[in-house]
Amino acid sequence: MSSIPTPKLPLIDLSELDGSKPGIGRWDSLQSQVRQALEEFGCFEALYDKMTLELHDDVFQESKELHELPADVKHRFVVPDKPFNGYIANRPLAPLHEVFGIPYVQGSIERFADLMWPEGNTRFCETMNKYITKVLELDSLVRKLVLRSFCIDNHGNLLGASIRYNFRLIKYAAPATESKKLGVMCHRDGNSVTILHQNHVNGLEVQTKDGRWIEVAPSSASSFIVLTGESFYGWSNGRLQSPCHRVMMSGHEPRYCIGFFSIDRGTIQCPQELVDEQHPLLFKPFDMDGLSRIYKTKE
Repeated sequence: MSSIPTPKLPLIDLSELDGSKPGIGRWDSLQSQVRQALEEFGCFEALYDKMTLELHDDVFQESKELHELPADVKHRFVVPDKPFNGYIANRPLAPLHEVFGIPYVQGSIERFADLMWPEGNTRFCETMNKYITKVLELDSLVRKLVLRSFCIDNHGNLLGASIRYNFRLIKYAAPATESKKLGVMCHRDGNSVTILHQNHVNGLEVQTKDGRWIEVAPSSASSFIVLTGESFYGWSNGRLQSPCHRVMMSGHEPRYCIGFFSIDRGTIQCPQELVDEQHPLLFKPFDMDGLSRIYKTKE
C-alpha cells in the first residue's frame, strides 16, 4: 500500500494586487485562494515581488552583522518584563534560537540601532525600514483579502490603527550534524497574522490537520510564509486554522529569518456574519494582551 504524499503549501502570487483598489483585477480569485489556504493549512507561501533580490540580500546581511555583535552588546536589549520583546536566547524550548524582538512603531528601529551602535548605523535603519514598509503592505493585503472573502468590509478595526506590530530578527545556530535538531519546538502563534521571510537555509515545518509535517521550502527571494495565529482563529470562529509549526535544523549553516507579527489591540470578537447553525459561536470575546500573558507563562 503506497503512502499518501505530503502536500505542499499553496503558492499564491499577490504581486499585482493594488491594496488601495480592492475588488479590481484578480481580487475575487485571490481572496478565494487565500481563504481556502488558511482554512485548510492555516498558512501559504505568498509571492510578492515588491521584495527585490537586492533588498532580500541587504536585510539578511544587516541581520547577520547584528547577530555577530558581542554578547554584552546584545544584552543591552534584554527586556525581562515584556513577553516576546527584547533580546532572547538559550531557552530550553528553543535551544538554537536567538532573537531580537522589536515592538514596531515609528522611530523604533532608530532607537534600537542607537542602543546597539551608539556611533550610529544609518544603513541598518534604512534597510530595515524599507523592508518593514513592504511587509506592512503585505499584511494589509492579507487582512483585506480575508475580510472580503467573508463579505465583511471591516470588523473591530482589523484594518485600522488598533493593530500593533512586533518585528523579530531571528537566528538559528547550525547544529553541525546531518540529523535534525530542534530549533524551536512545535507551537501556535497567539497573534493574528505572522509573516516570515528567510535566507537560503530551510528548517520551518508546518503540521497539517492530519498530523503530517510539511517541510517548507520557499520558491524565491520574493516569497513570504503567511500564517494565521490563534487570535485570527478565534476571530474567524474557528474557520481559519492556526497551524502548529516548528523549526528543525541540520547541517553547518545558520538560518536567518525575519518575523513580522501583527497583533490586534483590545477585545477580539467574532463577527455575526461568521456565526450560523453550521458554525455556532465557539469563543467569547477575548483580550489579546491577556492571551499574550498566558503564552509567556507557558514558556
